[in-house]
Amino acid sequence: MKYFPYALYISRRVSARRVLEIGFALAFVLTVLLTAAAVRYRAVCREICGDTLRLHILANSDSPEDQLLKLQVRDAVLDTVAELTVDAQTKQQAVEAVRTALPELKAIARNVVQGRQNVEVRLEQREFEAKDYGTFRLPAGEYTALRIELGSARGHNWFCVLYPALCVGSSEARYDRAEENALVFGQYEVRFALLDAVRGLTGA
Repeated sequence: MKYFPYALYISRRVSARRVLEIGFALAFVLTVLLTAAAVRYRAVCREICGDTLRLHILANSDSPEDQLLKLQVRDAVLDTVAELTVDAQTKQQAVEAVRTALPELKAIARNVVQGRQNVEVRLEQREFEAKDYGTFRLPAGEYTALRIELGSARGHNWFCVLYPALCVGSSEARYDRAEENALVFGQYEVRFALLDAVRGLTGA
């Protein structure tokens, strides 16, 4: 009987060690899953950037006159540019359609401006911050953008998405992949990313 306390002490140490081992193992697995989920999330963000064609119309300044002129240019070019991209099956098709029409779009904008301001119209790759637009949100990253700049282009801009065709408010306009739609339209959840990470690790 005199050895029982020592045996109990050893047993407790072994149990405590086992608990610690299990705890470290669970922490490691959780770290791996969270890392995999974060990697997957960033990958989906990059896919959205690569699959999106934006439109930005930048006013000369924030004066009421310049902002009104910006909206007049928007009204003049939007129907034309939306028609160019609404039936595009891929972002690249939309980009090529817009690229071909750049001279026409510039002429439309200049006709509205009537020489009061310089007009620049171009397609470019540009970094944008993440932003919530109410009905959808776009992650930060490098996007292809059609930019219409009026004057010094230092005023607030008007923005929409040409591809998918969100400019025309179509409820059918969506990205090809469910994960992209979930992130842009507000249904992407970490638990889905974790589930994907588990499936990736297990091969399920």
